Amino acid sequence: MQYYILMPGDDEKDAWLESNLLGDKSFNVFWAGQGFKTLQRIMMEDPEALSSITIKSENGRSLTITEFLDDIEGLQVRIN
Repeated sequence: MQYYILMPGDDEKDAWLESNLLGDKSFNVFWAGQGFKTLQRIMMEDPEALSSITIKSENGRSLTITEFLDDIEGLQVRIN
């Protein structure tokens, strides 16, 4: 399952860009993408902006940040 981060001004077409890829969940591992690094940076530098972020799964489901973190809880996170 792949997850994508959408920033304010992004639309559905932007979700599929490599820069928006949060990562891929498979085989008990979350393989983080470029979007995961962006999310981490926002969490550290501008946490107020988190409320304006949308997360989408590859099947089109919208998630809150909490729901996304719940989905990957217990998985090994591997960052390239």
